Amino acid sequence: MSAFSPLGPHSLDSDNGDSFWPSFTDIMMVVVLIFLLATSLLIVRNYGLVAELKDSIEAEKMAAQVIETTTMENATLEERLINAEQLNSILRLRIMERDELLNKAERENARKLQIITTLETERLNLKSQILLGQTDLTVAYSKINVITAESEEFAQQLADLRLKLERQRQILQATQQELEMATAEIAVLNATTEKQKTSIQMLEQEKIEYNRQLLTLKGDYEVVKSKYDQLIKPSRSAQGKYVAEVYYVKEKGGDVYRFKEPDDKNYINLPLAKVEKRLVELKKEKGKDLYVKIIIPKDSGLSYNEAWGLMKSLLDKYDYYYQQDASSETAEQ
Repeated sequence: MSAFSPLGPHSLDSDNGDSFWPSFTDIMMVVVLIFLLATSLLIVRNYGLVAELKDSIEAEKMAAQVIETTTMENATLEERLINAEQLNSILRLRIMERDELLNKAERENARKLQIITTLETERLNLKSQILLGQTDLTVAYSKINVITAESEEFAQQLADLRLKLERQRQILQATQQELEMATAEIAVLNATTEKQKTSIQMLEQEKIEYNRQLLTLKGDYEVVKSKYDQLIKPSRSAQGKYVAEVYYVKEKGGDVYRFKEPDDKNYINLPLAKVEKRLVELKKEKGKDLYVKIIIPKDSGLSYNEAWGLMKSLLDKYDYYYQQDASSETAEQ
């Protein structure tokens, strides 16, 4: 008998003797099973290849987006630098204004300290006079006792002397009241001085905090300004504009103005009248493409009002951005 067990459906109806070779149906069944297994393996492998292909396509899309973003950031780098310098000048003006207010408070505090010193001197003088008066009063009482013991004929003189002493006592009382009032005023002035010192310390701390926040504001300014301008109007930009630079400082000889155009290698020293004459010409020539850049250095020697006055005057007259604002206001009126 054969050691192989029957596989096909004809195993029950086979001949009387067991066959050594498998039937055709059994062979086809094995072939079909092998085909199904191979097909399953190919489907699984193709699915993995399709997933890898999708990941590769997604990575290429992300790389393209990163390249596009980097290109846009590089294109606006110069514009952001110019706007940051302009913001730096405006913030420096605010710091100059804060410094002027602080100096004014310090001068006021010095004046009040001088008043306190004068009142203290007067108080000491009054105290010395009171001590002298008390000494005189003691001597007078001694004389009265001596005169009273010696003779009655000095009674009238004693009465007059007592009257005089009473007047001196009244004077001393009035002086004492004035001293008490002066002491109260000195106490009030001392309290005011302490408040002034506290205010000065707070201003100094605010100045330090303001300088610390200045660097942060420089980084956040572009983001905030961009969001704000999207709600209101397009932002002031130097991109594609003709940038005329005006450098303003104060030296020992007076105000100094330096002017530079894109084609100039260095700044040119010019009086303000000639600077404005050239800006008038550029305004006629460039029109809406003229961008006026005002530079106020940290050690300019200018006050807040001087620096802000020049900046506002030149921008309102010649800069394209402020000309647009003037045109819009005229149209609305």
